[in-house]
Amino acid sequence: MDRKTDVLALLKARGSAGLAEIARHLGLSKQGTLRHLEALQARGLVEVTTEDHRGPGRPGHVYRLTAAARDHFPNRHRELAAELVAFMDDREQERFFAMRARRLEAEYAARLTGLDFRERARELARLTTEQGHMTELVERADGSLQLRHCNCPIHDVAVRSGHPCRHEQDIYQRLLGGTVARATWLAAGDTCCTYEITTERKDFG
Repeated sequence: MDRKTDVLALLKARGSAGLAEIARHLGLSKQGTLRHLEALQARGLVEVTTEDHRGPGRPGHVYRLTAAARDHFPNRHRELAAELVAFMDDREQERFFAMRARRLEAEYAARLTGLDFRERARELARLTTEQGHMTELVERADGSLQLRHCNCPIHDVAVRSGHPCRHEQDIYQRLLGGTVARATWLAAGDTCCTYEITTERKDFG
């Protein structure tokens, strides 16, 4: 993701964030981060408010997405997809999403071959971002990882059936060679879909 898209993804996932938090996420200075935020404000995608905080000091600026920003995220014609899927019975939907999962897994696997565990996770985050998920990879100090999808390109379909989400989790587990568990789900009202990756196997080719 470019810097501005990265800011939008962060705010979509967390709801709001201060300048210091956004700067840490981007790995930039506050001044450099502010330039991106001001550009997004000029485009009407981000708004800023002033909020009091605990302890001494002046109130801080908090940044949020505007209503117009919702149209900025890729949706891959999700409303049309939901209408088409509505004509399928449950077995047809399962067959369709199983075929889609096999295609995506083959595409991803070709890009992950030869990479170690963490490199696979980083590349998978990039690949799923290309598919519209706007993925953030969180690497923790204890060695565990979390994939965080800040957007769902087929949200309406996922809400109705859950089929694509179940296959998505299975794909990640096979490709990463770890135990992958979904912790949050956009369809359940969470701000993002997150997958916890807690173990690593050594037998991935």
